[in-house]
Amino acid sequence: MANLPFEGERSLSYLSKTSIGQGGLVHVIADSRKELIQLDGERVILQDVKLGDEDGKSHGFTEVESAADGSMIALDTVLDEYGLYVHEERLMRYEPGSKEGTILYTYDGAVGNKRLGKIKGVQTQGDHVYFYIDEAEAGIGLMRLPLTGGAPEEIYRFTLPGERYLSEVAGTQQGEIYYSTRRGAIYHVTAGGESSKIYPLPETERTSRNFPESLQLHDGRLYFIDRLVNAVSSISLSKPGEIRTELSEEELAVRSGGAEFLEIMDVEVDDQGGLQLAMDDRIVYIAANKQDSSVITSLAHGKSEIRQTWIFWTAAALLALAVVALLRMVYIHWLNRRVSLFFKQVFAIVPILVVSMFMLSNFIYDSFSTRMEDEMQRQLSLLARNGQTLIDGDQLSRLASPSDYGNADYVALRDKMGFLYENEDPSIRQGLYSTLYKYENGQFFVIMDDDDGVNMFKPFAVTETNKPVVESGAIVSERWEDATGKFMYAIGPVYDSSGNIVGVYETGSDLNVLYQSNTTIYQSILRNIGLSSLVLIAMVLGVTYWLLRSLRKLRKSVMEMASGNWDVHVNIRSQDEVGDLGEQFNRMAQHIRTYIKDITTFSEASHRFVPQQIFKYLGKKGITEVHLGDQVQGNMSVMVANIRSFNQLSKQLSPKQNFDFMNGFLKRFSPFVRQEEGLISKYLGAGFMALFPGRSEDAIRAAIAIRRELAAYNDSLIASGYRPVDMGIAIHKGPLMLGIVGEEQRMEGNVISDDVNVTTALERLSDTMGSSLLVTKTFFDQLRAPERIRCRYLGRIGMEGKDESVELFDVYEGDSDKERQLKDRTKTTFEKGIRLCQEGRFYDARETFVEVIKLNRFDKAAKLYFYLCDEYYQKGSSEGWNGTLAV
Repeated sequence: MANLPFEGERSLSYLSKTSIGQGGLVHVIADSRKELIQLDGERVILQDVKLGDEDGKSHGFTEVESAADGSMIALDTVLDEYGLYVHEERLMRYEPGSKEGTILYTYDGAVGNKRLGKIKGVQTQGDHVYFYIDEAEAGIGLMRLPLTGGAPEEIYRFTLPGERYLSEVAGTQQGEIYYSTRRGAIYHVTAGGESSKIYPLPETERTSRNFPESLQLHDGRLYFIDRLVNAVSSISLSKPGEIRTELSEEELAVRSGGAEFLEIMDVEVDDQGGLQLAMDDRIVYIAANKQDSSVITSLAHGKSEIRQTWIFWTAAALLALAVVALLRMVYIHWLNRRVSLFFKQVFAIVPILVVSMFMLSNFIYDSFSTRMEDEMQRQLSLLARNGQTLIDGDQLSRLASPSDYGNADYVALRDKMGFLYENEDPSIRQGLYSTLYKYENGQFFVIMDDDDGVNMFKPFAVTETNKPVVESGAIVSERWEDATGKFMYAIGPVYDSSGNIVGVYETGSDLNVLYQSNTTIYQSILRNIGLSSLVLIAMVLGVTYWLLRSLRKLRKSVMEMASGNWDVHVNIRSQDEVGDLGEQFNRMAQHIRTYIKDITTFSEASHRFVPQQIFKYLGKKGITEVHLGDQVQGNMSVMVANIRSFNQLSKQLSPKQNFDFMNGFLKRFSPFVRQEEGLISKYLGAGFMALFPGRSEDAIRAAIAIRRELAAYNDSLIASGYRPVDMGIAIHKGPLMLGIVGEEQRMEGNVISDDVNVTTALERLSDTMGSSLLVTKTFFDQLRAPERIRCRYLGRIGMEGKDESVELFDVYEGDSDKERQLKDRTKTTFEKGIRLCQEGRFYDARETFVEVIKLNRFDKAAKLYFYLCDEYYQKGSSEGWNGTLAV
């Protein structure tokens, strides 16, 4: 789908590779290997290539290089339909500005490899592309291919020492070729084709656990990522024992611009010795002088792409207008003429049935796909549990470093991991993969994985997901997305002979497999529902008349019930769906009468009890332990939420309708408080007051969720015949006392604090300020990441009965899309106006608020400030005025 016209930028995500081109061009592989981007030094997108799946095969970029003519050379690794086994590898060339690539070379000798093929070390020099093909026992061949394509020429071949397995390779000149092995070592290939080990050496502090990745040659040094410590190091080619840390993880944390994940995905060295790093969601460049650095987290769209976006959305708008005009002509002009009732029924009923069938198709598909995912999670959990018996924990414990790659214990574990899929073709395995982790000294290390691009003893973070596995032996299933794709997986513990947990066994599946299967099922559902719709339309038109008689009876009974006659009984004799509906109606009426009776009885019997949620905050196990005067003091967030103008609404409803309305309202919105560990302290008739003893984020998340749910709630009100409602919410934080008040025959939980009164007053003020969610600066300053919340500063507000003003924020994260967009557009101008007003520059402030109102004429806060500034500009401010807006 095209971007919206006003979206001038986009963020980076799931990066895996990067390279540096001519003239400061940057190339990066993003979006879990599905996207190839070229950008200039001003971070403007020059070229954007996105891969789709062709012929049921999964495609992904695994390497990228820049050619001298500005084109991009990328390695497209084609996997089977299950996203596991390599089908073929394609060297692609993308001309500048083109999204269609040219295949330079196709290699299909990597069948059996998983997710990473046999083509390694793609490099460009002049008019040629150089790359290596790992042919195992036949050796490693250096190939040269013209940029125009054709047959590659082998220019050099060398073999690896015994029991060594190629990981990466760099260099194209004889005597200047270096490669790393799966055992964590780096070798130099001499001019005579012999291999000499240069890393790690006995005299250095590095071991094979300091696994080298992303080899890069520059200025007599070999650069690489030290995967164990997540740092960039280099080796002097003339003195291999001289190892230098170019960039530590600690320095990266400072230079990366506040990155949440610090793992280095790839490194590239430019001609001046500067480092360009690809991280999960950003590109970091550090100059050779180690002083200058820059971070790219978002990209700007080029002018041509923005122009194409405007063309797309303009065409879409014109098409929508044409459809509306056509519908208006048919349903307003044509049907108002004297036309056969049959045709009127066709034009009235058929669209409804078509839309209904389409919605039914989506409902069936959603239900089925959910069951499919649940079943897949269940199966993965069972497979993960089998890891306890499948994997020998003692063998896993004996694997101490990448040097053990391929030894007897490693081979035995690998064979056991492949036991479940032995002699099975990929179609039976359906993309299932396995990963084995070693748990050592409180840290995870990847030992083996069904991804040939993952090296042994790669550190893996301890997370809230995998921690229960090693702490309690739990089986955990979850989803994950990273630079290699999207997966569903399950993990379970691995025990040694002493019963200790020494590792974790993971099994999972590429979610693209499930999505492709679900797409096929969805198409089948649409086809079958379409045929059924045709039959159903014919039947509906034929039996409509006969159904109307029974429906009239049912309608009369429903109207009586709506008038308050709960003793109504409908008598429909037709043996069809309408008859069933009449029977269910009678049962429903009986249930309602019973429900009203039960509610009344329960209300009379339970009025002496204290709300259950208050027990845990008072440290009590049950109501029998509660006594008058029990109390606890704490610093809590207070939320007050109320339906605005409820008095007007309640006058239009009967007492029963009022009761049902408020119960439905509270039932709909109260769970959002409990989901965020909150406690509803008091129901306010048209709302409630809630407390949040934990983090401030709990209260703000609950409030935003309530605001977002309000739109769906109003839809249900409209469908039920009610008018939509609006809510005001206010949040403040401060010290309060929560306890039990009353007397022995009537107790209830209550809150004592002046901050509660402040919050209640703020809720009443929210409508005046045009805010759906009003929070104080005292509360806002305690949020850990307030910049993630869409809000604006409202300034200092004077409240009736309060000597001191209160600084407020308007949080509009949960507002409608239109309201959010308007406030986003005017936020900077609005806050500028407040600053000018507080500085006493009333004329400038007034004109600033005029700009806001022109863009958003519904902005009540802007209007209040406008009137204030206008008055003070005309008459002058009062003596001692301190920038406070009196409301």
